[in-house]
Amino acid sequence: MAAVLLALLLLPACFDALTQPGRENPADPANPDTPSRVPPRPTGLGAAVSDRMVVLTWTVSDTTFVDHYNVYKWEVEDVDEEDYELVAEVDVQSYDDQGVTNGQEYRYKVSAVNALGLEGKLSAEHSVTPRLFSVAIEQGRPKTGTRNVSLTLSAVGAAQLMQISNTSDLSGATWLPYQSTYSWELTQGDGQKTVYARFRDVEDNESNVVSDSIELDTQAAIDEVTEDTGGATQYAGDVIHFALDAGEVYGTASVDISTVETGIALYDDGTAGDRAADDGVYERDYTVPPGLEVIEATIVGHFTDEVDNSADEAFADGTVTIHDPPTPSTMLAPVPLSQRRISLSWTRSTDGDFSAYRLFRSYVAGVDASDEREMIYEGSNASQTDFTDTGLEPDSTYYYAVYVVDGIGLDEISNEVSATTPANTPPDPVEMYAPWAPDSTSLIVSWSESDEGDFKQYELIGWEQDPPNPPDTSTKRVIARFDQPGDTFYTHSSLIDSFVYWYRVAVIDSFGARAVSDSVSGSPRM
Repeated sequence: MAAVLLALLLLPACFDALTQPGRENPADPANPDTPSRVPPRPTGLGAAVSDRMVVLTWTVSDTTFVDHYNVYKWEVEDVDEEDYELVAEVDVQSYDDQGVTNGQEYRYKVSAVNALGLEGKLSAEHSVTPRLFSVAIEQGRPKTGTRNVSLTLSAVGAAQLMQISNTSDLSGATWLPYQSTYSWELTQGDGQKTVYARFRDVEDNESNVVSDSIELDTQAAIDEVTEDTGGATQYAGDVIHFALDAGEVYGTASVDISTVETGIALYDDGTAGDRAADDGVYERDYTVPPGLEVIEATIVGHFTDEVDNSADEAFADGTVTIHDPPTPSTMLAPVPLSQRRISLSWTRSTDGDFSAYRLFRSYVAGVDASDEREMIYEGSNASQTDFTDTGLEPDSTYYYAVYVVDGIGLDEISNEVSATTPANTPPDPVEMYAPWAPDSTSLIVSWSESDEGDFKQYELIGWEQDPPNPPDTSTKRVIARFDQPGDTFYTHSSLIDSFVYWYRVAVIDSFGARAVSDSVSGSPRM
């Protein structure tokens, strides 16, 4: 019950704040990037007057967010004491006010309200004075974009004839049968136009001359389009101030960033970065969204005035560059596979404009700035996120980072990882078998096969002995080399049958580490 009472007490204050002209709307969103939630400002407010009657009409650019319209009225007693009151809420773009007195000046404003009660900006003020006789051009609107207009005429009593003219003395105007509406052509040339009318009844009584004025505007122009980046590169979250000077109010303005981001609405109502309301300069503080990327993009301005005249597009002097660097991948922990190989992997890029991965290796920390770094892999397949680095040295530390590159060449580096290859272990020696002589001038030497995973070579080393002298180690030399681990025998020929021949085999790995077998000897003596 207390909550209901509190709500009832607050209602008058809320209604007053939302409906009184000249006050801040408490529901107006502070975020300038969401002006589309605010109903648009009504334009073209006009009035057709007659005997104790005012018929208001207006337009809005977009009714998407409009639930109804508030109509405000001021019965002018003192022009220095504005006193508008809310007189109606209507769901159409017109209002018939029958609570008026002939000869009294009234001023009106209209606003649009959305379904949540959020009220938009008030229209421009429109002043009317009801009379017994009247003529209204285009229902009293302030401006028209064409010379061919519709007149609304009002005459009390038994009016039968009327005269209409573009001159105040109605010279040359013929008397026509009275009609409440009549098509008319204004004089040539843009500017203020006035139409005059006079009425005659069945007894040939004539009314005073009445008139109405309207501005003829048949063209729109853009004086200048600007942006404030000064050529500096922008990024997501940065704010660019766009401005379009059209020199007239109540129009619709926008800019395009090349053909990539089009229809960016500009404002002349003091919101969203507009520095002064109703000055004919349409502005916007535009926040760069994520994902937008352009290089030296042309800024194109568009403007349509209040009466739908479209200006020729205009271009800002400068260009705009916006970079959206790719999302970096994350390097996962590397895995040393051997003294020569390290397995590397990273997370997959999901960027829509992915172009390539570039994987770098360095011998010192700080891959991004290292003079010793080298690119060891480049790939354009976003799903290929692993690579095995080969040709490394044992017991050595290597540093890695991967760059993600986008379609225009921007890149972003990952975290840095490192791995150390295992220290090299010399191979196991092979077992030598006793040589045997197939004839008196040769020996067949053989040995067991090496199981070294990093095998590079066998070296068969031999030397001679002339008994009874001891072995002559000065003759020790490499007799043969073998590159395959399965090559495990050798026929040593052109020997002397009185000599004894000694042999060893060295197993050598790819790093040059050696393991030498025990010695064996044999003689070709049969």
